[in-house]
Amino acid sequence: MADRRFFLLPLFFLLPAFLPGQELPPPEAGGSFYIERTGEEERFIQRLVWEKADYAYRYEITIEEQSSSGEYAEIRRESRTENFIELSLAPGLYRYQIEVYNLLNRPAGISGWIPFRVFPALQPELYSFRQELTPSGEGDPQGGMEIILQGMNLTEGAEVRLQPADGGGDITPLAYLPLGESARLVFNRETLAPGRYRVYVRNPGGLEGSLEITVSPPLAAADSPAVPPVPGTAVPSAVPEAGDAVDVLSPLGVYISAEYAPLIPFYGYLFTPFDHFFYPWGASLRVGFTPVKQSWGDLGLELAPSWNMLNSGAVKLHAGSFYLNGLYQWRFFKRTMALVFRLGAGISFVYGTGGDQDSGSIFTWMISAGGGIFLRWFMPVFYNFRRITHSTFYLETGAEYNHLFTKDVPAGYVKPVLGIGWNF
Repeated sequence: MADRRFFLLPLFFLLPAFLPGQELPPPEAGGSFYIERTGEEERFIQRLVWEKADYAYRYEITIEEQSSSGEYAEIRRESRTENFIELSLAPGLYRYQIEVYNLLNRPAGISGWIPFRVFPALQPELYSFRQELTPSGEGDPQGGMEIILQGMNLTEGAEVRLQPADGGGDITPLAYLPLGESARLVFNRETLAPGRYRVYVRNPGGLEGSLEITVSPPLAAADSPAVPPVPGTAVPSAVPEAGDAVDVLSPLGVYISAEYAPLIPFYGYLFTPFDHFFYPWGASLRVGFTPVKQSWGDLGLELAPSWNMLNSGAVKLHAGSFYLNGLYQWRFFKRTMALVFRLGAGISFVYGTGGDQDSGSIFTWMISAGGGIFLRWFMPVFYNFRRITHSTFYLETGAEYNHLFTKDVPAGYVKPVLGIGWNF
């Protein structure tokens, strides 16, 4: 998931009565907040700054937090000789008050309450882009060009710049129109020459994301609805509506995988005649579909047939199952890794034959259920260092548990899984 930090936004900048007409000055270098890094941890530090008072010996600052009912409660009171204080506050509504003490350490004035708000700072993530030409119009005879970014946490107020790969100054768009899961960057066509760029998006909280893009020559006419695709770019299509989730790893959300899945008995009469801890023969096939794709994860369904063989020499069994699973996929590490949770039920069967003796065969079926947790590692397809397709090869490993619901042969087993798959 995207990182959430917190930054400060003052709501009012005027100190009251005892400093009439004086505006709150801009914070010192670093703005009204900065990021503190300790090892691998990051923390947002908010800074409140107020105007220095003549002959002030010290300042006493009181900070209150607003509850959901609208009431304020004091959370901090501190004496300072400097005209600022540094905090690390959770998101919410706050207010503060400054009392000035003179050189005799006696109260010399007090401000009114000054409200401020701490907003969450979101980490922008950029996954893919596409290029579109816009028709010519009055004052713009050559038409324009738009770069449509797809990702997460693309918010209002972000700073956007393009840095050419061959050097030169940064290029800023004429307009930046974010939609949360996508954003439109508008340029004059002549200002954005064909070539490679790196686009940077810096959110108001100070967190930044970037993506390398390739701008193709405008081969199509200005009123053409599409631009020929360039290796490494997505095919132009309709702009996603606000709130739509776009997944560069899964444009369609279809997953097909084949797996090696041996069987480890956990309990039950079914495995008693075999007296083995591990049965190496087993395989499974999975076909999944995740139509719901959001920033908090993907949801979908999966069909999963499987087969295992148990052989003790005297008895040989073929065990199979056909499951319908519910899927939840949580993507992380720039969406190249994902945790997948499965939970479902289905039909299992057992077909047995006597080993070396002609003792006939048995067949039985039963209801079964189970679930598991898996890790997926997505590996996009590249050629000559360019991504040539959004279809993605992936490796998957994990383990699942299954229980067979029958009075005669209740059993449970665990299957470690190692597989390969393709994401369309």
